[in-house]
Amino acid sequence: MNAMTEQRFINDEQFHQWLEKAVKRSVKPEEGIYGPNSMMWKVGRESISFFGAGRAVLLQLAHPWVANAIDQHSETRNDPAGRGRRTFINVFSMVFGNTEQVMRAANYAYQMHAKIQGTLPEDSGAFAKDSYYQANEVGAMLWVHATLWDTQLKMYELVFGELPKHEREQYYQETKLFAYLFGIPDEAIPATWDDFQVYMDTMLASDQITARRIGREMGQMVFSIGGQFNLPLKWLEMMTAFMLTPRLAREFGLPEDTPANRRKYERGLKMVKSVYPRLPGRVRFIPSYIEAQGRLAGKKHADLVTMGLNKLILGVPELVSASA
Repeated sequence: MNAMTEQRFINDEQFHQWLEKAVKRSVKPEEGIYGPNSMMWKVGRESISFFGAGRAVLLQLAHPWVANAIDQHSETRNDPAGRGRRTFINVFSMVFGNTEQVMRAANYAYQMHAKIQGTLPEDSGAFAKDSYYQANEVGAMLWVHATLWDTQLKMYELVFGELPKHEREQYYQETKLFAYLFGIPDEAIPATWDDFQVYMDTMLASDQITARRIGREMGQMVFSIGGQFNLPLKWLEMMTAFMLTPRLAREFGLPEDTPANRRKYERGLKMVKSVYPRLPGRVRFIPSYIEAQGRLAGKKHADLVTMGLNKLILGVPELVSASA
């Protein structure tokens, strides 16, 4: 596949056209583009999705455009946790925010991405050295979008079991609204969940997705915070290795698929599947979901516990409250 002939850049007009389409789907502005009856809230509220963060990040870094854009245009090398927080802030604002908060987050993300462009410092699979890249490009945006929602659903089903076919399809159709918020046109998005899985398999087998030097260096930061987080990060690294394709796991230098490592992975997964579903919602559900529920109940501010958890995870006390 000649990736360089397929570039389609997103301009201001296209972005606002698809943003408007997403927002028009909102029945009640206070619910945003999804709301309490959506599969996006049902699946996205679960904090177990954090355990899939390693997979989503490495899949994104396996796209040479994404890896080099992050390396050249962010402070990730000096502050990897900060970039993670900013990503979560945007995603949670778009999923759990009211219409105004959704539009604010979408416009912020678009303007930030519009500044990101450059050239590749090395040959990287389908992309040649010195070739031009830009963040606001349909194919690259679609891949980043896909890694988020494919991973989130995999984590949910890993713990709770496979969703009924109609719920999985509803979830997937709802993810398209999120894609619209970045200006990704409907014709570029796989039509159904089955089509989406074909897209994922095709991309993962292609030379567009490959972990080269920059991607590997950035990927190593995901599991190297150390300190009190060393043990859980080691298990997250193991989980991530078994959730990637064997090729990508090797390219990123993740733990090998040995009998001993598989036993560790399966023991950890068994514990998570046993304990996690029994946790109270206050612990299981991410703070932004709790905050959104309070907003719909007419509360102006989040409660103190939610504020504290938001501060710990996101660095801000409120994100999607009525007053935020």
